[in-house]
Amino acid sequence: MDLKNLSHFVDIVDIGSVQAAARQLGVSRSVLRRGLEELECVMGARLLHRDPSGVRLTAAGAIALERGRPLVESARALLREVQVADQEPRGLLRVILPVGMPLALAVDTLLAGREAMPNQQIVLRHSEDPLADVHQPFELMLHEGPPPDRNHWFSRVLMHISMRPLASAGYLARKGRPMCVEELGDHDILGWQRPGLPAETWPLRAGGSIEVRPWFSSSDPQLLAALAAQGGGIFLAPSLPFFREDSDGALVGVLEDQVGTEFAFRATTPFPARADPRTRNTVAHIMAQLEGLSQV
Repeated sequence: MDLKNLSHFVDIVDIGSVQAAARQLGVSRSVLRRGLEELECVMGARLLHRDPSGVRLTAAGAIALERGRPLVESARALLREVQVADQEPRGLLRVILPVGMPLALAVDTLLAGREAMPNQQIVLRHSEDPLADVHQPFELMLHEGPPPDRNHWFSRVLMHISMRPLASAGYLARKGRPMCVEELGDHDILGWQRPGLPAETWPLRAGGSIEVRPWFSSSDPQLLAALAAQGGGIFLAPSLPFFREDSDGALVGVLEDQVGTEFAFRATTPFPARADPRTRNTVAHIMAQLEGLSQV
């Protein structure tokens, strides 16, 4: 069966007559009539009643239209994707990042996008809880936690982030190093606020959690790391590659065998079939760059 003949059949039905379809498609009426006759011959049934007022579907034509239209639309979509695959990406790339996402990862995300699509515009939006905004338009969302509905969004783990308590050597020299979790009550605590996770609750390696009393809490881990580096207290901090600052080198682990956990850091995009192929390629490049950071 000739796909072009099937495509012309769908067009004739949608436009309403062979003459109008020929004029709109820029082909001769004889070409459309001949193609329609070939299609009817292959299918072994008459598909259209033709008269001066236009065309009407036969019973066989109605079936051919119902089953043939998705084939035609799929072929046209394939042709569009192939034609634009090598074109330079343009337009918008909308990115949603969690509030407090460490600067190192935000910078790497933006630079990877810029490298992949120098003529596209990146629009960045921060969200307290990215998954609550999953129904807002976006091309890439970075977040922690479980994946959203797999029928509408594609999600994969970029890296696993380890959490462990850190403090500066100066702070520990002044206040002493805690030897057990119970001694945290005698220390200055810095709390990282994350969506759905209270800064007052720290996870234990053996399971469960311990309640702490932060003297200061923030959703900005950069600020907390800077405070900890200046002797402000003990900070339950994410591991590299979340930090690339010198302050992380000035911090030392505290109770690492007793306090801490891991969480998955994810990239979520609209389901691949719903995204422009050039945008998909750009997002794939960004995710590959970020995944490479976990090997550093």
